[in-house]
Amino acid sequence: MSVFFQLLGQGIRDLFRVPWSLCMTIAAITLVSFLGGAFLLLVHNLDLQIGGRQGNVQFQVYWNQEIPAQEIKEIWATLSSMEGVVNVRTYTPDQALGVLAESFQKNVDLEWMKGRSPLPPTALVECELPADEGKKWAADMVKRLQALPKVDKVTFNPLHVDLLTSWVGLTRMAFWPVTGFLLTVVGLVVGNTIKLALLVRRDELEILRFVGASRAYIQFPLLVGGAFQGLLGAGLALGLLKLLHHGIEDMFNVPPLWITVSFLPPTHSLAIAATLSAVGILSSLVAIRN
Repeated sequence: MSVFFQLLGQGIRDLFRVPWSLCMTIAAITLVSFLGGAFLLLVHNLDLQIGGRQGNVQFQVYWNQEIPAQEIKEIWATLSSMEGVVNVRTYTPDQALGVLAESFQKNVDLEWMKGRSPLPPTALVECELPADEGKKWAADMVKRLQALPKVDKVTFNPLHVDLLTSWVGLTRMAFWPVTGFLLTVVGLVVGNTIKLALLVRRDELEILRFVGASRAYIQFPLLVGGAFQGLLGAGLALGLLKLLHHGIEDMFNVPPLWITVSFLPPTHSLAIAATLSAVGILSSLVAIRN
């Protein structure tokens, strides 16, 4: 066990034999990681705004005005149990009239129409849009709602469905290519640094081989160095991202937007650190074999 910790410390100490190269490598990894993290931060907040907070589709269901009050209440009681429904708001004709009056900001008096409202019983059915085949799902949902007793009309905003579907497709199309490019850059930078470290220690490594040191004994410190560089770069990048987030957190929290920028979840931060450490180890293995 003591040999393990000795090699662990040696892998980190060896990096400081070429301090300028180490500084440039860490700076490059930090910059690339920061750009990748900023991209993830953007995607995460857009997901919150589009996919999370506005990711539900609202259907307006209008019933025949002649439907008995007791019957419409029984139908409304079953709406929340329908598959995909997350929220239901219902309005009797008089309640719908009150909402209409509020929209006029008291410029129009509709009190005289209470009890004989021309508006139909209405339900606003909010449903969670599935990740795949959003348009087909919306059309099927309209048919299901129209099949309810004495429904006159069902409407929804198809542009909202198109927006959500397009956003899911865009993130799938752009996320992996950008992430792959950034990880490739990190791998090349770390690999070149390990290669430089091998050149600096060429004589020492040849002596170790001559005296019978195992391959694992020689390579393990180099792998530790690669992981350390990736982890350090990720930590610095996350620190810079936190400073950026602190500066822009409430930048858009003003009317009419009222948007608070959220930082990356802990799982995302851990994934960034773990991924960059793994890339550092992998690039070190490639550099050693070459």
